[in-house]
Amino acid sequence: MGERGRAAPLPPPRYEPGHPMHMGRPLAPPPPVYVEVAPPRPRPEFRPPRPSAGTVWIGGYWGWNNGTHVWIDGEWATPPAPGYAWAEPHWRRHGHRWVYRPGYWRHMGGPVYVGPEQPGYGGPAYPGPAPAYAGNITISGHATTVDGAPVPGVMVTLAGSQEGRVVTDNSGYFVFGGLPQGSYSVRPTGGGCAYAPDVVNLNNLYGSVTQNIVVSGCPGW
Repeated sequence: MGERGRAAPLPPPRYEPGHPMHMGRPLAPPPPVYVEVAPPRPRPEFRPPRPSAGTVWIGGYWGWNNGTHVWIDGEWATPPAPGYAWAEPHWRRHGHRWVYRPGYWRHMGGPVYVGPEQPGYGGPAYPGPAPAYAGNITISGHATTVDGAPVPGVMVTLAGSQEGRVVTDNSGYFVFGGLPQGSYSVRPTGGGCAYAPDVVNLNNLYGSVTQNIVVSGCPGW
């Protein structure tokens, strides 16, 4: 319902499975939404005191859900991990239509560790502290399209002698550092995309390696 009906505020919108998330908000830029109707004026809102150090204010905004404008209340939120900043959503005129670009947690650089899924929840894992490995081997790589454009937000899973997950950063890079010697597999997943290679087995690894990933066939491309 629009501004005149004053519909009840909604929580942050949920996105399709496979899109890396943190507390209901995406960790990579969602695709833009094109609509025929201009958004209402922003609502005035009261910003409560900051609840704790490390939280950031996400101001209220008009989103788009189920074919209508919805107001999302502002709130204090905790970033997924150090190095993240909130990229605000915005509306722009696009010819005879309007384009809405949802907000997301923007990673400002470096790897992001994502903890394992919690039993019984079944959803995507949430970012957490980087794992403490005890070796000196690094497995890193770059996720790009076939044309060489970086692909952020790809979940990369490490299994074998050590386990963990990372999400490629805004430049498409990922890294697992401080690994001991051993055997590993690296698998990119998520988003309904095709990956080449879809899994890499690194047996009896004694030194650092770089493994790049080519991403194609993602929905909406």
